[in-house]
Amino acid sequence: MQNLIEFFENETNKKINIFKYSNQKLKLNQKLVSFNNEIYIIETHEKFSISNPSGYFYIISQQNLDFENLKRVLDNLYDDIEIFEYEKFVLLNSSSELDINLSTPEIIESETYTNTLIAYIGKINTIETFNTRISIFKDVIPFLNNSSSSTKFINLNDLTIHKAITLINSEKSFYSLIDFQSIKTMDKNLLHTGISFIENDLNISKTSSYLFLHRNTLIYRLEKIKEILGLDIKTFKDAFIFYISIKSYFISKL
Repeated sequence: MQNLIEFFENETNKKINIFKYSNQKLKLNQKLVSFNNEIYIIETHEKFSISNPSGYFYIISQQNLDFENLKRVLDNLYDDIEIFEYEKFVLLNSSSELDINLSTPEIIESETYTNTLIAYIGKINTIETFNTRISIFKDVIPFLNNSSSSTKFINLNDLTIHKAITLINSEKSFYSLIDFQSIKTMDKNLLHTGISFIENDLNISKTSSYLFLHRNTLIYRLEKIKEILGLDIKTFKDAFIFYISIKSYFISKL
């Protein structure tokens, strides 16, 4: 079978996948063929050229990556996509923006049984932009995996924030402004609550629903943060300081 795939790829100059047909709906780039009394799907893709990227790109990072299994899940979720292994990640490429959101990693995890992080790195048409955004993602992923945030889907704005924080932390004098000792004494659930409150737009109701917390419990925790750190994160300025401080604390632990 591998020899047949290589033959078709050489003849068509396209990436070829061949797999057994199991009554699934065919996509535009798929055709049925009969071989040795079995029915197969031949799927064709334009060969991915790292020197000439084009379209909308997503990076998928999994704790225990099984490429073929992940590809199967993604093919079932989306039409007309290109899926590639790239270093230790998986790249998802499409000619249009996909309906990928905060719930998508959980759907994938339910099928692949491994932790999943997805980053949308935008519409890319040059190798320079591609390399820069991949590099930024590599810079921030250790921090994302180690932070108090439970977010498993990030977009360009999130990458911008995380990159800014890593740049701030490269200035060592910044650490003298953070009360790490007080942060160390705080319960991790308290830190997670504060970060979640900020990531849910400083909205009590939205955060309560997100964390499955009673409104009064959330307010109590916010007051506890204020008591320990002297920051009222219901205000933008204090929320900004808290966010950078907690994220910096987790970076310092890497």
